[in-house]
Amino acid sequence: MLLEMASGNFSQRIVRTEEDDELESLAVLINMVAEEMQETLFPKGYINTHHLQQSLNTLSFIVDENFIIHSTIPETYLVLNYDTTSLEGLEFVKILTDSSSQNFDRLLPTILLNEKVSTLSLCYLTSDQKEVLSLFSSISKISNENRFIIHSILADSTESDNNSEDVNSAFRQPKTRRDDARLMQQVYDYILSNLENPLPSLKELSKIFGTNEHKLKEAFKYFFNTSIYQFYNDERLKRVHLLIEQTNMPLKSIAYMNGFNTYPNFSKAFKKKYGYSPNDLKRDNDNL
Repeated sequence: MLLEMASGNFSQRIVRTEEDDELESLAVLINMVAEEMQETLFPKGYINTHHLQQSLNTLSFIVDENFIIHSTIPETYLVLNYDTTSLEGLEFVKILTDSSSQNFDRLLPTILLNEKVSTLSLCYLTSDQKEVLSLFSSISKISNENRFIIHSILADSTESDNNSEDVNSAFRQPKTRRDDARLMQQVYDYILSNLENPLPSLKELSKIFGTNEHKLKEAFKYFFNTSIYQFYNDERLKRVHLLIEQTNMPLKSIAYMNGFNTYPNFSKAFKKKYGYSPNDLKRDNDNL
C-alpha cells in the first residue's frame, strides 16, 4: 500500500477484514492516510461537474530512456505556453516544478523497472512560471523501444474560477454526493491506468467498485459529462494517434497494446474519431 502511494496511486484501499485486532486498525489508518492525501493532492478530481469534460486538456510526450523530450502534441505548446518545437531536446524534468521534479527523480528507478503503467502526480511549469497540476499522469514504456510515453490529464486553467466554486459547492453537498464523487474519481483513475486493457463491462466494473450498474453509469455521466466507454475510448485513441505518428511500431501492435481486440474494430473507431484511417496518418520518418 505504501509503495502504491509512493508511485502516486492514492485510490487503492486495503480490504477490511472486520477483525478487532491491531492489523485491522493499521489497515483502517493507512486507508485514511491514502484518502486524505488523495483529497489534498487532487481536489478538482472530486468535483468534475458537467462543464469539466469540455475543459480537460491532454499533454502527451514521447521521451527517450534519459527522459529527453523527442516530441509532443500541439496542445502541449498551447497549455504550457511554449513556442512550437521549443520542447524537443529538453529534459522532461525541466518543465516540472522543483518539488515535482525532485519527486520524479526519486521515483525514476521504480518507473524504469515497471513493465506496466506507472501513475503519479505531476505539476508542470509554464514558460511564464505558472504551475499547472495534472489530475492524472501515467508513464508507460513503448514496446520494443527504449522510449516512453508520458500522458497527463489536466483541467483548463481558464476554468479555475469555476472549478474553485465547484470545490466549495462540493463540500456543501450532502455526504452521499461527496461519497459518489470520491467513488467516481476512483473509477476515473482506474480507467486511465488501464487504457492498454479492454474495458470491463458495467457489471464487472460495478463489482470492482462495490456499487450497482445504474449508479455507476449515471454518476460517471453526472460528474464527467460523458459515458464511461466514451471517455475510455477517447483517451486511448489520443494515445494511439501519438504512437502512430512518433513510433515505428506496427499498427496492429499499437491497436492491441491499447485495448483493441481486433484491428478492424480499432480502424473503425479511429476513423470515426479523426475522419481518416490509421493508414492515412503520416508517420514522422525522423522518429523511425
